[in-house]
Formats: sequence, structure tokens, C-alpha cells
Amino acid sequence: MKEILVVSDTHRNYDLLQHVLDSNIFADVIIHLGDNYDDLDSCVYNRRGRKVYRVPGIFHPEYKNGKLPHVLEFEIEGKKFIIAHSPDDLNNSADVLLFGHTHNWECSNSPFGIRFNPGHLRARKDKRRIATYGIITIKEEITFKIFSYENEPILEAKI
Repeated sequence: MKEILVVSDTHRNYDLLQHVLDSNIFADVIIHLGDNYDDLDSCVYNRRGRKVYRVPGIFHPEYKNGKLPHVLEFEIEGKKFIIAHSPDDLNNSADVLLFGHTHNWECSNSPFGIRFNPGHLRARKDKRRIATYGIITIKEEITFKIFSYENEPILEAKI
């Protein structure tokens, strides 16, 4: 079993990010979907044994000039993941397609794979949307969960 913590759009809100990291210390993998992915570097948390994947957001200088890839593809527990900040950068098929940018959480099925956006951690509320993050658990099935920044469950879907 693997537990994956998925965050996006932290925009230098270290307090919310640290709170989410502290609340999910058992996650095996951490994924940051951009707009200030380097916020992870400023938070104090134990990375031992955790794999970190991250992509730059549209405000990152290397996103704009193309020096960093906009998309990453990898496998976890035999499932293919594609991650990007903008949903516009997702143009291949995978088991799981992760993106941020919209600040609105989403979990939906598409012909290209399961689309999952954890929402944002920019502020407790931004654009009338509360701060949220995601947890993906891979066992025999994949479970997708969205939580508020206060760790209250909002959505659960099993595939």
C-alpha cells in the first residue's frame, strides 16, 4: 500500500503547508503541483523514506522560459501518473492525471485517465474556495480523497 499526499498552489503560505505536512506524516510520497513548489524546501518536515515529485507553476521563471519540464511521468505501485501544474499541459493518457492551477478541487473520470486536482493551500479561503489538499491511496484499488485544510473529509472516490 502507498499513501500519496498531493498539494498545489501554496503561494508561500508556509503555515498551511506545514499544517498539512504535519497532519500527514505517514504519507509515503509527496507531490506538489506547482505555484511555489519550492515552499516544500522552507517547511520543516521529515523527508526520510519519502519520495517527492514536483512541477513548476506558471509563475515559476523556469516554467516561463522552458528550462524545467512542465510535465512529469512516473509510476507508483504499477500505476502510471502524469503531473502538471496547468491542466492544459496534460496531453497523454495515464491511470492518474494530477494538476493544480484552478484552485478548485476536482476528481473526475476522463477518456485519458482519472483527473485529480487537490485544490489550493494559498489561504484559508481564496476565490471563495476553502483551502484543500488530496490523499491518494493505492492498494488493490485507488482511493482519492479531498480534505479541507482543517483535515475534514470533503470527497472520497474509489476506482
